[in-house]
Amino acid sequence: MFTSYYFATKTDSILDNRHIRHDLIATPPALHSNCGLCIRIFPLDIEHVIGILEEEKISHSGIYKYVENQWTRWDS
Repeated sequence: MFTSYYFATKTDSILDNRHIRHDLIATPPALHSNCGLCIRIFPLDIEHVIGILEEEKISHSGIYKYVENQWTRWDS
C-alpha cells in the first residue's frame, strides 16, 4: 500500500521497466490506504521489491500478505 497515488503509479512504472510481475489494483476493503491503490506481487519477489522501494525512495504505508483468508503485515 502506498502513501500517495504518485508513489503507487511510480512503482507500477518501475516494476514494468524491470520486468517484475505485478498488478496495480485497488486496495482491498479490509485494508486502509491513503491513496486506494496497491501493488500485488508474487511472494518470491517480495524481498527484491522491498529493495527497489528503498533504492527508489518510495514511501509506502505497509506491505501485507494474504494467507488463509486473512491479511497480515509482512515482516521482512
